[in-house]
Amino acid sequence: MGEIVGTQGWGPPRSLEAALLGFFRRLRDARVPVSMVEVLDAFECLRHVDLADRTQFRAALFTTLVKRPEDQQAFHVLFDVCFPLTRAPGAAASGPAGGNGHAHAEPGQPGTPAEAEAPEPPSDELLRALLDALRHDDEAAMRTLAGLAVDRFGGLEAQPEASERYYMYRILRQVELYRLLAMALGDEEDPDGAARHGREELARRIEEFRRLLAEQVRHRLSATVGAEQAAELYRERQLEDVDFLGANAGQLRELRQAVRPLARKLVARAAQKRRLKRRGRLDVRRTVRRSLSSGGVPVDPAFRAVRASKPDLYVLADVSGSVIEFAKFTLSLLHAMNEEFAKMRSFAFVDGIDEVTGILDEGGHRMDLRGAFARARVVAADGHSDYGSVLGGFAERYGADIDARSTLIVMGDARNNYREPGLETLKGLRERARRLYWLNPEPRADWDTTDSIMGVYAPWCDRVFEVRNLRQLTACVDEIT
Repeated sequence: MGEIVGTQGWGPPRSLEAALLGFFRRLRDARVPVSMVEVLDAFECLRHVDLADRTQFRAALFTTLVKRPEDQQAFHVLFDVCFPLTRAPGAAASGPAGGNGHAHAEPGQPGTPAEAEAPEPPSDELLRALLDALRHDDEAAMRTLAGLAVDRFGGLEAQPEASERYYMYRILRQVELYRLLAMALGDEEDPDGAARHGREELARRIEEFRRLLAEQVRHRLSATVGAEQAAELYRERQLEDVDFLGANAGQLRELRQAVRPLARKLVARAAQKRRLKRRGRLDVRRTVRRSLSSGGVPVDPAFRAVRASKPDLYVLADVSGSVIEFAKFTLSLLHAMNEEFAKMRSFAFVDGIDEVTGILDEGGHRMDLRGAFARARVVAADGHSDYGSVLGGFAERYGADIDARSTLIVMGDARNNYREPGLETLKGLRERARRLYWLNPEPRADWDTTDSIMGVYAPWCDRVFEVRNLRQLTACVDEIT
């Protein structure tokens, strides 16, 4: 099989056999079972498809190599890395939103199109263009806008060694997809838009755009650092040290599988600590009586029993696009440990807040957290994170339930989009609660940068934890319980 150059930014690599063998090896490294028989089947299947058609090429490999549903994500990630989109020979340079997945030149460099030097449109324009594409289910437009968002907000050139999840976090901090839902529900020009398309259908298309964003990131990585190095970024790292915001799909899957064993371990540890806490003050009378059997030596001191009460846990989880994976994983862990709490109530928020305890309890051991967040009313206005409004809404609706037995946990990056922080409300909640903890998934070095106000909230918390990985989360939950 020689080189076949496509006309729309795709052509198999010059040495297709070597690229395919490398792809098979990386699938095995990602724990996708690929046998020699399946490799031969893949080569035979490729003889009967048009290799210049990227869709046919992907489908042929997917059909012959993937046997389990849980391996689909690993296949698509590694396919995009190993066979990235490239500019067709002789193709004209495109703007930053080019649909060929190619990174654009910097303004001012030789050969840069004049259009590239024009000011970039504001986020509201990009969101409105994306909303229009979603309404019309225009995949080509969504792909183009995904490329524009990656170029503007990804920062791949500045930090090419990071992972797909890290770049997705950076992009989704700027392009908050929950805003699209708010814009659809409040668009005066199309008041029936939400009713016509349906909330669930719009949410499905937003998820499709998220997939296109991830695909564009992989293409940019391959174009920036090369397919070999880009594939190495997906190599398995030690699970305890994988950043929640930087984990790839396979690592997130393994983290989710680790939830219940970790929960059992933490439950046993918490029970042991509770037994130790039952030892109260020394009971002098009983100790003296016991000492009579040992000649007056108090070798067996007696202590008064203390009842170690379990706390009432209230969890407020930021589920905006940038930190939703962290919220999903941490809520799963806490719900798996719910026997360690007298009661546990969970709340999800963006710029509105809603209780999701009942929705999560319905799911049992297999909680559909993304579905739960979609059903909850977490968008109240424009879909931008608003901690001040959220704290006020929580205090107004649920504040009367907070008392001296309550432990309040806030999970989020404290990025408030330059809005009022609601500090007085947080102070009031802290005065009523037994403990107040804040779990932040961002690196500590990023706190109090741009719109982060972690330093404003920190003095009124009993502890603020940096929770970027499983090791830190284990230590945090161990201390809280």
